[in-house]
Amino acid sequence: MFRYLIICLFFFNSNLRCIAQENCLYKNPLCFYNTDILSYLQVIHKNQQYENMVPFFYGPYLNNSHLDFVNKLSAVDFGYSLKRVGVKEIEKNKWSLTYQRTIMGTNENFKIDCALVNDTCRVFIDQKQWNKLFK
Repeated sequence: MFRYLIICLFFFNSNLRCIAQENCLYKNPLCFYNTDILSYLQVIHKNQQYENMVPFFYGPYLNNSHLDFVNKLSAVDFGYSLKRVGVKEIEKNKWSLTYQRTIMGTNENFKIDCALVNDTCRVFIDQKQWNKLFK
């Protein structure tokens, strides 16, 4: 009886997590298939699906042509070790995320800004932010 109850509770809890995940998918920076937005973008980049990265950015750096932006994404090294260490909601539907990355044995922290734009959480990208992420 007790074993049956544990199995039922586990199944019920798993279903609730799945439903909650589906309801919030892409709507905040921590709701990207059980990871965060930048880690998700890094997986897409590693799989060379640069075109699929574009919808998750917004800002002045996207004023270039779509193809130009995709080509720039394909040329950058985005394979460094990455760990989210903090998240703060600045205002409704705007967040600041702090990450720690390791490049050649050196740890450094950096921040990105995200916002909910057209029902999708996106990373703000301008020239300064581009350099911070990809240079």
